[in-house]
Amino acid sequence: MEEEQSEFRHWDQLPPDVLGLIFTNLSLQELLVVIPCVCKSWCKAITGPYCWQDIDLDEWTCRCQPHHLDRMLRLLVTRSSGSLLSLHVAGLLNDSIFSFITENAGSLQVLRLSGSLISDSIVKQTAQRLSTLTFLDLTCCPKIGAQALEAIGKYCKLLETLCRDMMFLDVLGKVEAEDEANAIAGTMPRLKHLDLGFHLISTECVLNILSRCHQLERLIKNVCVSVKLDRNFLTEKYPNLEISWMTPVLSSDRF
Repeated sequence: MEEEQSEFRHWDQLPPDVLGLIFTNLSLQELLVVIPCVCKSWCKAITGPYCWQDIDLDEWTCRCQPHHLDRMLRLLVTRSSGSLLSLHVAGLLNDSIFSFITENAGSLQVLRLSGSLISDSIVKQTAQRLSTLTFLDLTCCPKIGAQALEAIGKYCKLLETLCRDMMFLDVLGKVEAEDEANAIAGTMPRLKHLDLGFHLISTECVLNILSRCHQLERLIKNVCVSVKLDRNFLTEKYPNLEISWMTPVLSSDRF
């Protein structure tokens, strides 16, 4: 009986990476306040990189002051020790914290930055540090434009999903929207999923994206009043592509 029991480890004897994997199911408050008080091994695990490969601060940021968000991000990104794979945070207010993230997250694969005020210039400066990205969410980031997207396409060759929905902001001007669409078409050929909600782009821009992003599986395009495409043409030309938009697609007339 004693030999059988000895085959099982106590919770405090589990390897730190195993504890870290288990702790990822807990809330941020539990990770930072409760777990460190349980025992020395749990406290050690929580202060190491094992628990911080996936950081989700989206809900927490809705209740905190901007300077608290910066401090928390710097703390957790530092704890990840370069092993950070996924970061979800809303409402970044300055370029410096974005620069810090890119300097300390060389393995980042998923980055969600909805509602952030980071600029074109900082993205252009730091995009080369994000070469491992496969998923990028820039929903409702008003200071981002075609230049930033072009830099991302240039350096983030593994990118498969781009979310650029502007639903909660004023719709982009036609020139700005088309510049963004053409930057995406020209630099992101490996995209599989693209969300361009509330971009006033033309039929030509949509066709440019479809013709150059050969691996595209899904295109979301809401409030696309200027796009005129024939449903039969789309089905024949792109049989594996799902397109979602509000504008009626023509049933018989070509664009």
